[in-house]
Amino acid sequence: MAIIRFYGNLKQYGDKYKINADTAAEALNCLYLQIKGLKECIKKGYFRVRINKKDISEKTIQFGLQSQLSHDSVIHIVPVAAGAKNGGVLSVIAGAVMVVVGYFSGQYWLAGMGIGMMIGGVAMMMTKTPKMKENSDEGKKSTSFSSLGNTAAQGAPVPLPYGEIMVGSRVESEGVETMDVE
Repeated sequence: MAIIRFYGNLKQYGDKYKINADTAAEALNCLYLQIKGLKECIKKGYFRVRINKKDISEKTIQFGLQSQLSHDSVIHIVPVAAGAKNGGVLSVIAGAVMVVVGYFSGQYWLAGMGIGMMIGGVAMMMTKTPKMKENSDEGKKSTSFSSLGNTAAQGAPVPLPYGEIMVGSRVESEGVETMDVE
């Protein structure tokens, strides 16, 4: 028995399916035959696939879908959010339009802003996207709403409020120590 869970735009085809199948590929083919438009939607998109809490990469998708499923396997299919990757180009084009409009209308401040946008767009196109750490402990354990000891991790920013504040706090150090003195 396999459980297939859809997320994002795939939820229009249903949320959760229980299918008696030996492999993930067999389970998906079963759904392709029963749900009109599902296969085309999956072909058009870019998805993250997890089988039994294990990510399946693009390199291992063929083997991952063909591997034998255990008794209560769970297959998650999640759309991957992706950026446009052309923000720099759009910035350069918008900046060029601002320069032309500013020059011909006599509003040179607009032309100056356009030049700034063009320089920023070129910088965006030349800068590599930074790699993020995959196995980060940050964000996994949150004590913001779960306990009285709302503590901040070492190195976390500490807010500096001015005036009267009516919000939660970040306790930098918390502890009670008792001693017997003779």
